[in-house]
Amino acid sequence: MTIRVVPTLPPALLTAVCALAMLGVAAIPRPIGAQPAPVRSGAAPRTFTITGVVRDSASGEVLPNARVGLVSSPRAIQTNADGRFALLGVPSGPQTLRVQYVGYASRLLALRADTVTGPLSVILTKAVVRLSTATVRSATDQSPTVVAIGRDVSVQSISTAQVEAMPSIGEADVFRTLQMLPSVAGAGNGGASLSVRGGTPDQNLVLLDGITVYHVDHFFGLFSAFNTDALKDIQLYAGGFPARYGGRVSSVIDLTGKAGDEHHFRASGGASLLSARGVVEIPLGRGSLLLSGRRSYTDVIKSGLYSKLFDFARQGSSAQTQAPVGFGGGGRRGGGRFQQAQVDPSFYFYDLNAKLTYRPSSKDVATVSVFRGLDNLDQSQSVGGGFSRFNPAAPTGAPTGATPTLNDLTIAENMGVSGRWFRQWSSRLSSDLIVSSSQYTSDGNRTASGGLPNGGARFNFGFTETNTVDDQTVRLENIIDLAAWSRLEFGVWGTRNSVTYQFAVGGTTDTVQSRRNTVRNGEASTRAVYVQHKWTPVSAVDLTTGVRSTQYDATGATFVEPRLSAGWQVTPSLRFKGAWGRYHQFVNRVENEDVLQGSRDFWLLADSTLRPQGSTHVIAGVLYERPAWALNIEAYDKTLENATLFSRRYRQAFGVNTGSFFFTGDGRARGLEFLLEKKRGNVTGWAAYTLMKATNRFDEVDGGRAFPSSLDQRHELKGFVSWQLGKWDLSAVGVYGSGRPYTAPIAQYQIKLLDGRQQTYVNVSDKNSQRLPSYQRADLAASRIFETKGSFDWRVGLSLYNILNRRNVSFRKFDLSTDPIVITDVSQLGFTPSIDVKLTWRAQRERVTEIDR
Repeated sequence: MTIRVVPTLPPALLTAVCALAMLGVAAIPRPIGAQPAPVRSGAAPRTFTITGVVRDSASGEVLPNARVGLVSSPRAIQTNADGRFALLGVPSGPQTLRVQYVGYASRLLALRADTVTGPLSVILTKAVVRLSTATVRSATDQSPTVVAIGRDVSVQSISTAQVEAMPSIGEADVFRTLQMLPSVAGAGNGGASLSVRGGTPDQNLVLLDGITVYHVDHFFGLFSAFNTDALKDIQLYAGGFPARYGGRVSSVIDLTGKAGDEHHFRASGGASLLSARGVVEIPLGRGSLLLSGRRSYTDVIKSGLYSKLFDFARQGSSAQTQAPVGFGGGGRRGGGRFQQAQVDPSFYFYDLNAKLTYRPSSKDVATVSVFRGLDNLDQSQSVGGGFSRFNPAAPTGAPTGATPTLNDLTIAENMGVSGRWFRQWSSRLSSDLIVSSSQYTSDGNRTASGGLPNGGARFNFGFTETNTVDDQTVRLENIIDLAAWSRLEFGVWGTRNSVTYQFAVGGTTDTVQSRRNTVRNGEASTRAVYVQHKWTPVSAVDLTTGVRSTQYDATGATFVEPRLSAGWQVTPSLRFKGAWGRYHQFVNRVENEDVLQGSRDFWLLADSTLRPQGSTHVIAGVLYERPAWALNIEAYDKTLENATLFSRRYRQAFGVNTGSFFFTGDGRARGLEFLLEKKRGNVTGWAAYTLMKATNRFDEVDGGRAFPSSLDQRHELKGFVSWQLGKWDLSAVGVYGSGRPYTAPIAQYQIKLLDGRQQTYVNVSDKNSQRLPSYQRADLAASRIFETKGSFDWRVGLSLYNILNRRNVSFRKFDLSTDPIVITDVSQLGFTPSIDVKLTWRAQRERVTEIDR
């Protein structure tokens, strides 16, 4: 497959981009290190450029997105993808350099810019490093931030160490930790999916080493698909994200995998009540190889925790299955039901990560990353019973000697690979080229088949569903530091998507024929070019302007997305910030609404009928930051155009083409967020509160009136606290959320068909007019590292999830066979304890290096 990346900006704007790029290249000085910056006419003081790289003290891993700046100035920069930085405009004379990275102790480095002779290698240490019986903290600046509140609007980071410390279900999980931030809903249906500021999970762009990941969970959504042990950097852009990102309308979650130790062999392994995992880091001279894997053993050993999670994940069915009923437009058809039968399901999941890093020169880095994950659930069985039980068309008195077989298999698989080449052309110019390919496949097969004795008629009932998403992407990103007050970013992005969705329902007998619908098949390409400029006219003010232009060949339209953000450092502690931007999305996951039997989701490409989604973000915020604590407040207003709803209950005809079940509307989400963080001392943590209102509107639904979004949650309050008590790390989590909306059936009626059978239909309430009860939960966790005299360390962690055994309602089931209707609350997980053990082997103990030049 050939991917063509074609600039699509208007000629005048394209000319401006090229001119800015040429200006930046012409302004690049050839030497690197601490060289005098060009002095403008009339400028008396000499200034210098300080370059370097930020690394982890234990493994030597480079640390992207570390913050570097002078203590005497509010201006700061971030390290690039290879952990490098170039701080321009450093005055001569004594200066103090501050380097910060989430989860690490900050460093204050005293130096003279005019005496630095080359690039610096700045070594950062984990916020707390245990050596033998001593606890060593940074000797210069104790500010071990646990969650980094971005100076830029709506940017937050979480350290992987913080993920491990968080109370969990079974094992540490990245997405469940992100749910504790104010921008992400944490009081949902008990899963690990991310709803950011009222957006749906598919509206998040999830990247792993440049690979676009479409299926981001395991175990029916209870866990994320990412192994924390294989991750290094976690960035959340909750809104107003920069021009280099596109293709989504809500947020960006950018994950960077570990590269591995380039000097020493390292290995670790762990196990929980659900799965086992391991990581191996192999030095290769000028590079490294990291291999990691995680697999559940739930198909071999079914622990009590597994049974509890499985029962909840299967919507409270207690591991029982019921074969499909008859299918009618918008309701259930009487008769033709299978009997319920106890089944012992076979289930497992796994994920694999590999990353090869090679440094051919001091300016080049080449990496290859591979990711694969799979979920497999098999509930197939043989069920005793007669033919007439399973065939709604069977004549009265038909033989009952058949033994049907129920095939019930669900498979979800992720595969992805990326190749990256990073080049530091000079201290001011760098380029990053990423080529990636990913595929997500979901297969569901739930059918019953059998036949009568003595070669009688055979039957086959049920449904099959297949959804495949292919993604091939090429990205080229460039950064030019034109001056200390001017940074230019520009690049191109090309993506080729192929999406297939097929759904077959019904069956075949002598009198009943199957009905098969191919909802959508399609291919489409997006070709984008972007440019972004960050300008600091004075040290306290920064202004970032950008534009992204995307051509989408499925509609033949070009989408121009201007973006703007600004910050004003009023005092050393007080900062105002804001952002505005336009965003579009071209591949969407659509909910197949089914009030009675549970909704399903599938991915589709936008086209001339299902138009690309569009969104406008308006965000304003204030950050008050002190050495020991910080308060961040942000308000946002998001609009959504061309929201898509797929529902059969608004079309009752059996043979109608499924394209008529799609409806297009709009939405809006408004909210106010508070995040208070304590950063120092033995007790650290944060508290977050969110006030939000999210609505949707479709002309065909409820008379065109706006209704609450399924993700609308007016109030959410959550907090996390971590306490270092001697050798123990203790933590606690508390979450409260007001009830979420849902649609409920309110009546049912029957129509007698021409063949004498009764067809049952269900009348439902207005869309999302009902509310579930409020959500409340408290968790506890404790962990300790046991060190040996050799190179082995043991870490043992205990988590107590939902210690108050609160029966939070996940959803409601409705039994329409009785009058009045019987409503059953399906609860989320109650009190759930779990334990996790991790063994780490190192070639040598960690050493703290102040600075290596």
